[in-house]
Amino acid sequence: MPHFTINDAIAYAQGLVHTSTIEGFWSVVMRAIFGQHHHYSKKYPAAYIVETCTKYNNRNYAEAFDQFLAGTVMG
Repeated sequence: MPHFTINDAIAYAQGLVHTSTIEGFWSVVMRAIFGQHHHYSKKYPAAYIVETCTKYNNRNYAEAFDQFLAGTVMG
C-alpha cells in the first residue's frame, strides 16, 4: 500500500493526498472512548476498533440499523 506524508505546517493536502479521512476516523474513536465506552479494556482493543470501523463505514447508510436487526434478531 502506498504511504504518503503531509507536513501540516506547510499544507493540509498535496493533490489527492490529504489527512482529513484518518483524522475524522480517529475523532470517532476518541468520542467512543470518552463518550460511549468511558473505558477501553486492554483485553479487546481490536474489537473496539472493528466496532468503530463498522460505524464509520456505514455512517451514510440509512438502513444500517434495520439491516443489523434483520441479521441478528429476526434472522
